[in-house]
Amino acid sequence: YALYRIARYCDELVTDGNGGTEPRFTSNVYFSQASDAYKIVKDLATVFRGMIYWLDGEIYTTLDQPGDPIYNFSKSNVIEGAFSYETTGSKTRANQVIVTWNNPEANYKLENLIVEDRQNIIKTGRIVPEGAVAFGATSEGQELRYGRWKLWTALNQTEIISFKTAITAAF
Repeated sequence: YALYRIARYCDELVTDGNGGTEPRFTSNVYFSQASDAYKIVKDLATVFRGMIYWLDGEIYTTLDQPGDPIYNFSKSNVIEGAFSYETTGSKTRANQVIVTWNNPEANYKLENLIVEDRQNIIKTGRIVPEGAVAFGATSEGQELRYGRWKLWTALNQTEIISFKTAITAAF
């Protein structure tokens, strides 16, 4: 059922950046040589900004999409009530993403498109580039959305919180 939910999210129409609409995520890939199956599945999961993980002999998928919290953590359900906080270094947060994608107008050759946060570049006085591959993307709109998501993630998800809890919280 998780794949069905992901497919519905991928098929939702969003703006293509040129006044029209298109499905949120599509993938156009051709495998020309043998490769590790797990790596291929991981690459395919990046198409929809997802992750896969192995648990109890099965592969599960998860998707980065808006949603309600599924569990709340507090000192009462954390072992010893201890939270450890870490932040990503501000000097390493990308403010420019160079996205590689397959451009159909160039016979599907790989091309780079730069997506950047100009306000952050002006504010910090430096460019911190990061490379990314929009795996299977053949739409400039999808590639731009992917680059913007990478930028937003780098600039806004800057805190990591670690803690120990019981197996009952394995959501």
